[in-house]
Amino acid sequence: MALGRHGNFARASAEMNVSQPSLSRGIAALEHSLGVVLFDRSREGAIPTAFGRVLLERGEAVLRSNADLRREIQLLAGLEAGSLSIGAGPIPGEVSVAKAVARVVRAHPRLQIRFTVAGPDQVVQDVLAGRIDVGVATVGELETDARVVVEAFPALRVYLACRPGHPLANETPLALARALEYPLATGLLRGAQARLVASVSAGAGSVRGERAVTDFAPQILVNSLAHARLIARDSNAICLGTAALLAEDLAAGHLIRLDCHEPEMRTTHCVLYLRDRTQAPATRKFIETLHAVEIEASRFDVTSSSAADIELKTFAASGPAA
Repeated sequence: MALGRHGNFARASAEMNVSQPSLSRGIAALEHSLGVVLFDRSREGAIPTAFGRVLLERGEAVLRSNADLRREIQLLAGLEAGSLSIGAGPIPGEVSVAKAVARVVRAHPRLQIRFTVAGPDQVVQDVLAGRIDVGVATVGELETDARVVVEAFPALRVYLACRPGHPLANETPLALARALEYPLATGLLRGAQARLVASVSAGAGSVRGERAVTDFAPQILVNSLAHARLIARDSNAICLGTAALLAEDLAAGHLIRLDCHEPEMRTTHCVLYLRDRTQAPATRKFIETLHAVEIEASRFDVTSSSAADIELKTFAASGPAA
């Protein structure tokens, strides 16, 4: 392009800040690569051939496209642009993923982020197929799959909740079997939670914790725990959630926590991504942020659990209010 503008090797090499022999070798190499002569050399200077004129006509667009491509890659590497695709199960989607996305967006507002909530199996399939960059879900036995990296989070206590005035509201302590006499609204349960709820729902004939059970679909299956809470607020259904998820509804008096405690009722979700896929800076930043949010949630869980125990002991000692 410089030679076309100047028609002179000396002036073009000066503009490019290279020696004239280097420029001549570069033009010759380009002509050899294309298999055509781009410039006729004469005493009048370098005259574009028909091939050279085509290259000069298209060259500016090629250079702009190249510059734009380099800029996009540099911006992506600098976390100022690019995209991030996330899939999450209902519980982690509300426990930590949405909050982590908000923090990443606040720090890097030009990122394009796609965040979808789906069942844990779908999240795993999307990760393995490369449709999403990172998944957050309860993954069962996937930790043995060499294709993925699985990073666990601290387990958070899961509580049952219902509307004020519910028939279960004043029962303390409350057996899980009694609670499950009412419809349960939540996402698909997996692992220890699934085995526990399935065994209690099936009655005394079932072996508690039996390994054959991997998933359990509740009576009211939702893919959003926010929807489950709304259902519980206006019916006799019960919902579940961590201390952080239930905090707003509890404070507003829309829901109350039930005095039902089972060791298996804890979160078990993990973050997972393909082992052999190079992580973009946006993906690394999101995973780091997600771990920080999960740690904060675990601290909130400890504080809230202690406060709840004191509240329940006081309630049990004084009896229900008139």
